Amino acid sequence: MKKITIILLGFIALLAVSCDKDDHLAPDKSKYVYDIPQTDLPVDAIVGAYYTNITSSSSWLKSGKKIYAGTPLLGEYLSTTSGVLQQQLAWADEAALDFLIVTWDAASADNTLITNFKSVRTATNAKVRLVINYNTKHLKVSNDKPFQEEENLNKMINDFTNTLVPLFNDEAYYKMNGRPVILITPSNLSSSALKSIDYSLVIPALKKAVSELGYDLYTIGEFTTGWVAPVNYEEHQIASFDGVTVNDWSTNMYDRYYAFFSFVDLNWANWKTTISKWNTDFVPCIFPSYNDRINSTSSYKYTFGQDGETADYINFCNVAKRNIGSKNIVLVNSWNNYQKGTNLEPTEENKSEFLKITRNQFKK
Repeated sequence: MKKITIILLGFIALLAVSCDKDDHLAPDKSKYVYDIPQTDLPVDAIVGAYYTNITSSSSWLKSGKKIYAGTPLLGEYLSTTSGVLQQQLAWADEAALDFLIVTWDAASADNTLITNFKSVRTATNAKVRLVINYNTKHLKVSNDKPFQEEENLNKMINDFTNTLVPLFNDEAYYKMNGRPVILITPSNLSSSALKSIDYSLVIPALKKAVSELGYDLYTIGEFTTGWVAPVNYEEHQIASFDGVTVNDWSTNMYDRYYAFFSFVDLNWANWKTTISKWNTDFVPCIFPSYNDRINSTSSYKYTFGQDGETADYINFCNVAKRNIGSKNIVLVNSWNNYQKGTNLEPTEENKSEFLKITRNQFKK
């Protein structure tokens, strides 16, 4: 027993000598929790905002109860209501937005919105333009019938040839140095559909078809959820695009609540650095505010920017500028998604403050 005791004491002493107590201290909090400084860009950023096409009163009320945050100055409107688009385009110009992003998946309501947008823009001499977010869901691809098969690929190319390329000809469509900007979603495929799209085959085929009609597309792949590191995706989901964006940074984790903006900043720095090896641009996407708890009473996601408060939106703008890609594009999610409380559009609580901040932060 005496021998065993001596051996144990010697082992403990050896551990004490070999381990520096500093190795076991808590991480340096300042590396993860820090203030976001005001950051100025040398040139204007290109700024777009996601537009929610509101086609039904169900976007505002469920069983007669309000399901949205904030009080829109336009009331509980539909996008087709007379005067709504006219006012929205004027506000978009006030914010110096370059474009509004409209989702397109071959639905008739999408085409109606595009037609109305063009006519209202012409009638009012608005400056803001239009960008399409092409949603692949209407093609109904699957692992067994993937996108890159000729039939599905031809459907997509026909969508562009018959509907979208003619839109590129219109002065209302946003083009970056002559290149029509197009978003394609989703770039993050569900676990049950990982083989349904190989973007390394789809995007080159699309670009070739559109180039034969006279246009060089600038494609942005849209990831619809944040916080997953880019190394967790297949190369084709990122490298096939000119740029990628992640449009949702909502979170229900306490550590991200505690240091939301510095955690986003670290995450975006990782995205930008990682995807640069494929010459793919990182396109930051920011919330003006966030509150989905009225629409989803069980939600406990991080909320900010309520009742007209603007400091967090300024922080988010500066995180975007610290991580902006080479093409200087920033997206705002959203213009008018009141169900998630992310609206840039003026409310009774905020008036035009978010519009002013957007212009001041991104335009010289």
